[in-house]
Amino acid sequence: MTRFEASPGSALDKVQSYLYHTPRSHLYGGVILLLVAYVVFRICLYARFFSPLRRLPGPEYGHWLWGQMGPILATEAGILQMQWNKQYGEKGVIRAAGPFGLERLIFLRPEALKKILVDDAYEYPKPAFVSNVLGQAAGYGLLTVEGPKHKAMRRFMNPAFSMTNLVPQFNMYYGPITGLVKQLEAEIQRSEDPSKGAILDCYEWISRCLLDIIGITAFGYEVNSVHNPDVPLSVAYSNLINLQSGPNLAVLFVLLSLPFAPQVATWLNDQPWSPRVFNAFYRVTGIEHFKLIGTFAQSMYTIKQISRGLLREKIQEAEKLGAEGKSGGKKDILSLLVRANLSAEESFKMDDKAMEDQVLTFLGAGHETTASGCTWALWLLANNQKAQAKLREECQDLVNVNSMPGYRMVKELKYLDCVVHETLRIQPPVPATMRIAAKSDWIDGTWVPKGTYLYIANRVVNMDPRVWGSDAEDFRPERWLDLPERYNPQFSLLSFIAGPHACIGRAMSILEMKAVLCTLIANFEFELAEPGQKVAADSAITMKPRGGLPLLVKRCNPIEGEGRKPHGPKAA
Repeated sequence: MTRFEASPGSALDKVQSYLYHTPRSHLYGGVILLLVAYVVFRICLYARFFSPLRRLPGPEYGHWLWGQMGPILATEAGILQMQWNKQYGEKGVIRAAGPFGLERLIFLRPEALKKILVDDAYEYPKPAFVSNVLGQAAGYGLLTVEGPKHKAMRRFMNPAFSMTNLVPQFNMYYGPITGLVKQLEAEIQRSEDPSKGAILDCYEWISRCLLDIIGITAFGYEVNSVHNPDVPLSVAYSNLINLQSGPNLAVLFVLLSLPFAPQVATWLNDQPWSPRVFNAFYRVTGIEHFKLIGTFAQSMYTIKQISRGLLREKIQEAEKLGAEGKSGGKKDILSLLVRANLSAEESFKMDDKAMEDQVLTFLGAGHETTASGCTWALWLLANNQKAQAKLREECQDLVNVNSMPGYRMVKELKYLDCVVHETLRIQPPVPATMRIAAKSDWIDGTWVPKGTYLYIANRVVNMDPRVWGSDAEDFRPERWLDLPERYNPQFSLLSFIAGPHACIGRAMSILEMKAVLCTLIANFEFELAEPGQKVAADSAITMKPRGGLPLLVKRCNPIEGEGRKPHGPKAA
């Protein structure tokens, strides 16, 4: 008998005998008990007492089940993390407990951010629950894909977002912007005393203007929501944006983490009857989440139907040009991509579903982020009348010469550039994002186990006092004329992220912000709606003013049309 064989009366025999004579109910109970013990260990005990990350600096564990999630949801995006940075961020890494024992690390130094976002970007992808929320709201396009597929897609799409294509589109912004100016003027004239201005929801107006701009430049599509807020696309996005809040986002994270939930949600969003079903559930049960899902489904159904129509039209136009042997065609971004896709090698071609996802991404990410940026700029300027007056002087000097200045003219406005970048620093439209470690590795001297969540704290990095100084949280546009010594061009302003996943529309967004702000500040004064006015921020995917942004808007030194140089190609 070898040493590995069981002798009579051995422990193995005793175990087998025990299992044979023990009732199955007891065995099942033991298995369930072991599973419960493991779950309790992972959720309640591991992060507190056994995790290799437990000794890193950071706030206390918090709630036994939710960790720090409660305080995070109860405060404005990034504010709590900024407090942690001041208290625990000296070593460049902060550890915080999330729900169900999941740990998050916040890295702040350029060396760590470079590794996560640039050098090893595809080793730190978005977690599945983040990709699914983005995919449901903005399509499973460039925002959600990872690895080689993302690399190929990004390479394919980069030319459409190059300055070579964006600069000729700059003059197209002024159709919606001019419409916005006229609508604001009309609203002021309808007020009780036009000389005192009118209180207007600047977020709503700017959001509609930016939707019109993205419609024209990205799709060659006249949305016209500035003049008609009831157009279906405008209504759908307004309803979708109004759902944004931390608690609603948490609900979506949970729902989309369920097995097959993303596939079911995608299917439901394509069914015209699904909103009615969820609204019926809401009326019967009174559960608000059914109403939320119904609104989401209705909005996405409308947006998808319009997106498919736009895509079909562009494919037909491109195929017709090809059949006639003609070159050229429309210069909107979707037309450029469709023509490139038809002529692309088989090694990388997007099918209709992939192209549809790109349309959803352009529509969603392309207008809401810039609208939020412009709105926050007006809020910051309303609170800093000195900066607003300085910007107005610069913009009026230009607009008095040409009411619709071209790209090169606007590019020369240095203080406008400072205001735009300072706004994006303090109020980034996307205040944070998330990554997950797909491998175990060292990051800036910290051992990060595979599966650890990494919180990319855009807003915290943007206002790090170790980089920007003691006034890091103050709106001071002039700082961009004399950048601090520790400023890093790639990692001290994370509003557009960095690396392969950096926002492909960064240049376009900044151009739109400059055109909108230059025109509005030259024509209007923006003041607080009431003394001591406070505005809270809601944040899910983007950060917007909760309940809109009412400001007192006055016509300033009306700029007469006479004597102005006509706008045209030469003005560019």
